[in-house]
Amino acid sequence: NIALPGINQSHRPQNYIYLPIIILTIIVIISLHCFFRSQTHQIITSLLPDWNHRLLLILDSLAKMLHHPATRIVSSTVARRALTSHAAASISILPERLWAALPTSSSLRSSTGFGWNDINNATFEIKNVGKSITTRGMSTASSTAISNPAMFCRQCEQTQDHVACRTVGVCGKTAETSAMQDALVHTVKSISLWCVAARDAGATAEEMYEANWWTLRSTFSTLTNVNFDEDRIAEFILEGQKVKKNLADLVSEKGGMAPSDEVANVDLSSKSTAELEEYGYTVSVPNLQRTMGNDDCFSLVEVGTYALKGACAYAAHCHQLGYMDEEIMKEIHQAFAKLASSEPDMSGLLGNALKVGEISGKVLKLLDEAHAN
Repeated sequence: NIALPGINQSHRPQNYIYLPIIILTIIVIISLHCFFRSQTHQIITSLLPDWNHRLLLILDSLAKMLHHPATRIVSSTVARRALTSHAAASISILPERLWAALPTSSSLRSSTGFGWNDINNATFEIKNVGKSITTRGMSTASSTAISNPAMFCRQCEQTQDHVACRTVGVCGKTAETSAMQDALVHTVKSISLWCVAARDAGATAEEMYEANWWTLRSTFSTLTNVNFDEDRIAEFILEGQKVKKNLADLVSEKGGMAPSDEVANVDLSSKSTAELEEYGYTVSVPNLQRTMGNDDCFSLVEVGTYALKGACAYAAHCHQLGYMDEEIMKEIHQAFAKLASSEPDMSGLLGNALKVGEISGKVLKLLDEAHAN
């Protein structure tokens, strides 16, 4: 017996009280998905394996639609208390228009004996927190209160909250795949240090071919929707360990100097896929940023990393057409070697980012020539 705006009172059903209950239930489901995405991903995957990506995308879209400044959201204090106690947290977000359409406390009390205030006091507090919506800043500090996310991927323009995907990717990438890709990118940096050392020792283009082609394929595989196969990524990493050993032997044969950087000497050759995944979490974006200790410098690291991924993707296409430029590969490895350092070198990292832009121009010129010929 709730009088809702726009409802013909002579024809409205007597049990209309179920409407707000249904609405609140839907909101609670979406809200639980916002805070427990990895769990909902596992549940949906196990129950509906053929529809899991579609349902997750629908939930994500609904969550983002409700995650708007013109909303009312549950008190963060009550939410933290519920999460801490492992209770079923009713973290709900409600658009103003929908809220205005719900019955008033007095009309609800007249028909049921209790009003919205009783519900609020018993379960959660609703208030406007539009100003607390996540900002679009590049720093990981801009993300919502998640100190140790399951993943942190921000290499595409569709990331969660315009910051980063932190439980499962909007593209469908899992936290496990993200960790494996982080481990592979770190491996590329490690091998790049050895490539620089090998060239300094006098290695020829033919001697560098194996490392060059591995670098392009491995880096290309970490781009969005290119390769989400954890076992295949593990193969790239283990193949990279063999490439690094061959480079070390080459440097030694030519009397060169082996790199002393910690990253250069990381050995992942004996690790299983599960162990590589665990290693990936240790070299995630938030962890690398904390290690560097300077957000501005780390932003330059990120710019360089994602730009190099694009350059390597196009360079891989060049190779498929029969073209590989040793000078370009030399500069790619030098750029990755710079990104391997945790030193907050502002001028050096800025110069490196500009250099990567130059590399990209050279790669596109080579690709144009490859297609033309």
